[in-house]
Amino acid sequence: MKKFENFVNIFNRSNFGLLSFNVGIFLLFSAPAISVTFILFSLIFAYFQVRKNPFHDWINISLFIVMVIMISSCIIFKLFNQEIAYKDNFLEYTHPFIGLFNWIPFLFSFWGFQYYLNTKENRKIASISFLCSTIPVLISGIGQYFFNLHGPYYFLNGLIIWYQRDNPGLTSLFNNQNYAGCALATSWPFFFASIFNRKINLSFRFFAIFLNFLVVLEILLTTSRNAFLGLIVGILILLIPLKIKNIYLFFFSFLGTLILGILSKILLNLYFPVFNIFSRLNYQNFANDPRIIIWKSSLEYILSKPLLGWGGNSFSSIWNYQNDVVYLHSHSAPLELSIQYGIFTSLIMTFVILFLVIKSFKNIFFENKNKIIIFSKDNHFDRAWFAGTIIIVFSNTFDILYFDLRISMMLWILLAGLRNIVKEKST
Repeated sequence: MKKFENFVNIFNRSNFGLLSFNVGIFLLFSAPAISVTFILFSLIFAYFQVRKNPFHDWINISLFIVMVIMISSCIIFKLFNQEIAYKDNFLEYTHPFIGLFNWIPFLFSFWGFQYYLNTKENRKIASISFLCSTIPVLISGIGQYFFNLHGPYYFLNGLIIWYQRDNPGLTSLFNNQNYAGCALATSWPFFFASIFNRKINLSFRFFAIFLNFLVVLEILLTTSRNAFLGLIVGILILLIPLKIKNIYLFFFSFLGTLILGILSKILLNLYFPVFNIFSRLNYQNFANDPRIIIWKSSLEYILSKPLLGWGGNSFSSIWNYQNDVVYLHSHSAPLELSIQYGIFTSLIMTFVILFLVIKSFKNIFFENKNKIIIFSKDNHFDRAWFAGTIIIVFSNTFDILYFDLRISMMLWILLAGLRNIVKEKST
C-alpha cells in the first residue's frame, strides 16, 4: 500500500491527476466511456493527496446521510415490500438497487472533484476543457442539421456512439434533443467568458464571438423549451452589469435575446424555432401537458411513502403499471428523489444546492472592500461557472436530464467548483 501511495505521489508531482481530470472533461461529451476512465484515475490520485478529513465539511456529512438514506430505502423495500414489487410489476423495468448507481458514485466524487477546482486558475482550466468538449457537439450538430448526416455512428466496437438522430430537433451526439440542449446551454457561459479572456488576441476573440453565436443557434435548433429557458437564465446572470440598476439588467438581457433570435431567423431563412416554443407555452397546452399530469401523480406517490420512498428508479414501474403511456421518470429531479428515497433526501439535496448557489453568488458577484459592497471584476470564468450551474440545476428541476452520464458528471463537477468558491471566501 505504501509503495502504491509513493507511486501516486510521483505522478501527482507531475500534475498527472489534474491533466487526467481535464482530459476527462474534454472527452465527456464525445466519448463518455473513455472520459469516465480518465476521471476515475484523477479521483484515485485526489483521494491519496487529500489529507483533510472529509467529515470536517458539513456538506460532506449531509451527502453521507443522503447515501445512508438511499441505501436504507432500497434495503427496506427489498425486505418488506416484496408483495408490492410483484403485484405492481416493479421489477419489469428496473431493479431498485440499480438506481443507486445514479447517485452514490457522484456523491463520493464530489469530494474528489474539489481537489482539482480549488483555485480560480484551475476552474478556468476546467472551464476551457468544458468549452473544448462542446466543439465536437457543435460540429456534429452542423453535420446533422445542414448536411443531413444522421446516425447513429458507432466507434471502437460501440464504445462510442454519436446518435445524430433524424429528428425535427437537433440532437447532435446525444440520444435526445433535450440532452443536447442542456449540454449546450450549460456550456454556453464558458464560451461567453472566453470573449473577455485577456490572454488571447483580437482575432481569437472574434472567433470566440462566432462560437458564441453558433452555440446559441444550435440551442435554438434543438427546439428544447428547457434549453431555451436555460439560455435566458444564463443571459440574465452573465449580463449582471457593473454599477447599473437591476431594471437595466432585465431590459438589456431580453433585448439581447431578441436580437439573437432575429439574426438567427435571417441567417437560416426559416421560422425561428423559439416562436414554436412560445406557441406551446399557452394556458391550454400547459394544463394538458403530460408533464403536469405526471407531476400530479408524482405527488400522490410521494404522499403514499413519504419517509423512505419506493426505492431506486421506482417511478417507471409505478406509472407504467397504472397507465398506457410509457414514462421512465417524473420529469423533475426533486420529485424523483422524493419518490425514490423519500422527502428528507430531496430536502437535504435541495438545501445543499441552494446553500452553494446563494453563498457562491455573493462571493462571485460582490466584493467587500472597506465595508462597501461593490461588483467584482475580472472573474468572468467564475461567473460562467455559476451561470452554468444554475442552468443545469434549472433544467433538472423541470425535467430529468440527470440520468445521462454526461449531464450528471457535469453537474457534480460544477457543484464541486461552487463549493470551493464558497470555501475560498470563508477562510
